[in-house]
Amino acid sequence: MSSVGGEKRGDTGGDGTDAAGPFSFSPEPTLEDIRRLHAEFTAERDWAQFHQPRNLLLALVGEVGELAELFQWKPDEEPGPQAWPPKERAALQEELSDVLIYLVALAARCGVDLPQAVLSKMDTNRRRYPAHLSRGSSRKYTDLPHGATSESRTVGTADLPCESSGQVST
Repeated sequence: MSSVGGEKRGDTGGDGTDAAGPFSFSPEPTLEDIRRLHAEFTAERDWAQFHQPRNLLLALVGEVGELAELFQWKPDEEPGPQAWPPKERAALQEELSDVLIYLVALAARCGVDLPQAVLSKMDTNRRRYPAHLSRGSSRKYTDLPHGATSESRTVGTADLPCESSGQVST
């Protein structure tokens, strides 16, 4: 486990915490750093021609499938990925990295500022799932007890056209 800026990083307990506190990510690289690194990697290989939104999405789905495969036949009683052998932990790290790289590349190609989109989505989720009505419940916001806020559909990032896609979501 390493310490960066006084915060503990690395392996944690099964609930995402260890004796020193909850897990936290390192501050770098940022999503912008990841976008730039991938863009440079792609440009050096003249691969932008192969990175249309559809291509990036399908690559992302493929990587999610590879990530899911790591969990596929694991018993539920297992302590979790924190207890996996080093070879499996390395594979987990690689597949999660692939998913993040393709997600960032897709967002960039579609002109979606992921950090801002996350802030907006969390605000939406707070309105849809008030803590006093949703605590401990897996119900969708439309199925929460009376009093949950009902929102009219607004234009979101999913409604915006991706660069070079030539299509608009409907």
